[in-house]
Amino acid sequence: MYLDMDPGHDDALALLVALASLKVKGVTTVAGNQTVDKTSRNARRVLDLVHCENITVHQGAAKPLFRSLVTAPHVHGSSGLDGYHFRVPAREKDIPADAQQWLEREFSQDPDDICWIATGPLTNVAAFLIGRGEYIARIKQLIVMGGALNQGNITPYAEFNYYVDPDAAHWVMMQDIPIKVVGLDVTHQALLEPNALARFSALESEMGRMLHDLFAFYFKHEPNRRPQGVPVHDVLAVGAMVHPEFFSWQQAHLMVERCHERYRGQMTVMPGTANPSTEVAVDVDTVRFFDWMWSMLALLQRKE
Repeated sequence: MYLDMDPGHDDALALLVALASLKVKGVTTVAGNQTVDKTSRNARRVLDLVHCENITVHQGAAKPLFRSLVTAPHVHGSSGLDGYHFRVPAREKDIPADAQQWLEREFSQDPDDICWIATGPLTNVAAFLIGRGEYIARIKQLIVMGGALNQGNITPYAEFNYYVDPDAAHWVMMQDIPIKVVGLDVTHQALLEPNALARFSALESEMGRMLHDLFAFYFKHEPNRRPQGVPVHDVLAVGAMVHPEFFSWQQAHLMVERCHERYRGQMTVMPGTANPSTEVAVDVDTVRFFDWMWSMLALLQRKE
């Protein structure tokens, strides 16, 4: 399993749940929630905190394919993971900026079909696959956290990841790849309740303390917070890979707006026949999802 992400509080939670539920072969990072040097550092720090030093981090795109970078410090803070004070690992300075080369090496040597989860802007995914049709044919499943069929979260029309790099998102959506899109239509249903902070603390581990402090910050700054809780977008993409039956899916031909600035990043369904390779999540069983998520965090803690 390959992860591409831009940690980010919800990415950090997604990374932990992925470590417990999947065989993670490595992490590539992209600019999005913060600049790519910070998202790379955050991925490395989370991995080292839970003693997964063997999993490598590879720094990817520093900006979208054709546009200036937009980040979200108002949500994730100046570090991208504000709220918890990480001990600085010595290896942090050694994160290679080689995501594209690493993916080439890994995919060429991996005998298995490719399973990939992308929870940030799709810059790395598009940049790697453009001109590499031999790898497109080997992708068994690509789970994307991004997009929205209805209301956006950075504009009334667009979800953040697709807004940051709409060109990459549109290109990926146009490919004949088995894609599952997990967007705001379901992530805004699956809200992490305020009592989660106490549950994180009850884990009685450094991982639990980290999650408590990170999400104490996130609960205050997530603009879509409600009395019932906050969306934790990216971990649902991991859930969709492991337990697609938790979701209801709709086949669709999807496009992403690239030209009209007002609607930049808007995901829409193209008229005509649905694409059998592309499914978008339209509903989620939140009780089953969160029961599973908490069980994975408990399992990871026992492995520490």
